[in-house]
Amino acid sequence: MQADQLINDIPAAVAARAFQGTSFSPEKRAASYRNDYAQTMASDYEEFKRQAEKGGTLDKLEEAFARYRAGYASRYSAWLNSHSRCISWMITGPSGFPTARAKKWNEAAHKRMGEAIDYRERVKRKILRELRPDLRPIMAGDADAIERLAIELASLERSQALMKAANAAIRKHAKAGAQAQAVALVELGFSPDQAAELLNPPHYKSVGFPSYRLTNNGANIRRVRERLEHLEKMHALPVQEAQGEGVRVEVDPPANRVRLFFDGKPDAETRERLKSCGFRWTPSLEAWQAYINYRTQELARSFLKAAPV
Repeated sequence: MQADQLINDIPAAVAARAFQGTSFSPEKRAASYRNDYAQTMASDYEEFKRQAEKGGTLDKLEEAFARYRAGYASRYSAWLNSHSRCISWMITGPSGFPTARAKKWNEAAHKRMGEAIDYRERVKRKILRELRPDLRPIMAGDADAIERLAIELASLERSQALMKAANAAIRKHAKAGAQAQAVALVELGFSPDQAAELLNPPHYKSVGFPSYRLTNNGANIRRVRERLEHLEKMHALPVQEAQGEGVRVEVDPPANRVRLFFDGKPDAETRERLKSCGFRWTPSLEAWQAYINYRTQELARSFLKAAPV
């Protein structure tokens, strides 16, 4: 999206009025700030588009950007409207200048600008997370956790096999020279530039992939494989329930959650205990919910007079 498609989000009259009391050339200042807004939005759109292409979420791009654009334009306009009350004694003249009121108006405008900046930073992060679901942490309770871990494991294993094959090819063709080594690397799928980089490392590195890369990647393979096996076992376990006095406890291994269903609202002391152990009220379930761990299970057991879960 180009800047000229965005600049009219900020009306020229609104921008010019914002600097009537603080500039000898309010129209020029207005044009500058409108252009800054448009360039910023165009740059953010391109960043969103790049990430959406990488994350396979181009179908979400336009809706997400429209929402972001409307929110930022609203706050940017609010700043301009607030700034329209600001005055400078150089423009209005020093005689009878309302210093206290001018300070108050300046502080209000500064606050509106801070809100616009905060909105942009906060909502950009949120949208980037939406557009790159592949980069978010894999939580045990995610519906696609096993699938994503399996994909991650396969990728690590491919990388390990490729690094080993590259080092083997470099050793095999060492006597034939760098040209033969480069050809062998390209045949494995490396680009000519990647092959050249592997064969011409900095002076403090040896050719090929260093052993620590293989060691670290191997450790990651073991870590992901163990986590995948653990999750597969967790997802195979049944949901367990137990009834206490005024509370029902539910342990849901596939979702990695412990839930407490109280007959009524717990008292303030009980709520503090729940919060201190990681439980949070979930209105959609009408339950206090937390991740499964030793502390949350121990707290859940403390509410039971039946057999512990």
